Amino acid sequence: MVEDRVVDWFTYKGDVLQLVRRIAKHLLEAGVVDGVVSGVSKDGKVSLYIVRGAVEVDESPLDRVLLHGYRGLESAVRAVRERREERLAVLVKPCEARAMVELAKRRQVNLDSSFIIGFDCPGIRVNNTIELGIKEAVSAVPSDELLRDACRRCEVHALPHYDVCISLLASPEIILVGAKTGKGTRVVKFLKESGVLSDRSPQELLLMREEKLRLLSENGRKNLREEEEKLLSAPSNERFSWFMSQLDSCARCGACIKACPLCFCKDCILIKERKNYSPSLFLVTRMLHMADACVCCGKCDEVCPKNIPLSYMFYHLGRRFTSRYNYLAGVDFSNPPRAV
Repeated sequence: MVEDRVVDWFTYKGDVLQLVRRIAKHLLEAGVVDGVVSGVSKDGKVSLYIVRGAVEVDESPLDRVLLHGYRGLESAVRAVRERREERLAVLVKPCEARAMVELAKRRQVNLDSSFIIGFDCPGIRVNNTIELGIKEAVSAVPSDELLRDACRRCEVHALPHYDVCISLLASPEIILVGAKTGKGTRVVKFLKESGVLSDRSPQELLLMREEKLRLLSENGRKNLREEEEKLLSAPSNERFSWFMSQLDSCARCGACIKACPLCFCKDCILIKERKNYSPSLFLVTRMLHMADACVCCGKCDEVCPKNIPLSYMFYHLGRRFTSRYNYLAGVDFSNPPRAV
């Protein structure tokens, strides 16, 4: 049973990647986890790799994993879900943490045996450059035109659940570190006793963080409203034609299903029978299946070979579901999935 606690925030002044590596090493050395979900770099891309020993951590591209994800269909959340028998630490953004919460409610991951290291996120830039490090990427708020489509409409920029949270929103120089669970609190206590973390955070920094998160959420909701108003302003026949043109272009390849952190069926009937579906029916079936689960991570957009705006379609349908059933995926443990 996941137990959320009142968060005590401490401060850290230094390189944020070194902080992440320090936490990962401690988790491995102390036997808190069996491995850390990371990756290996090859040909400019990162493939998923589970780090098993503390000596491997320094060579691990944890910053690339957080900011760029993995090549192809791999994802950190999926790695945790597929290795439920292992105790794994994972580095996530809020959308990925929402996926973890949603999967936990559907009994697909065990958050008690996982260790979530998460970041507040202002949104990820389109084609995030390799040179852009964690500090620059998760402290500055990019303008809307620089953000990925999914990030422009994101409403949840804080982690709904975590063991340890690292936030640079208040200040890129004075980093906030907090814990929300018993095992997270023990790690933060170790960092404090080791001299890695300073005293409790000044209230001023916490208020600055809260205000930044509020503004980010407001902006996401504004962009959502504008997208919907633009869509609904078109005549219904034009809207229908646009949607059908998108649906009919589907290749039925199943990449969006395989890449989605929420799709967990081992024997997916939609993929198995995809050639028996028309392209439009394939996508409509998937949209309905995702109505109460989409966390707007945008992974489907990244892998679609036809460049169909899948996150746009999935999330707007999901928002209508949210309005009707008062359910936003991955933010509240006490609110059960509506489709289950």
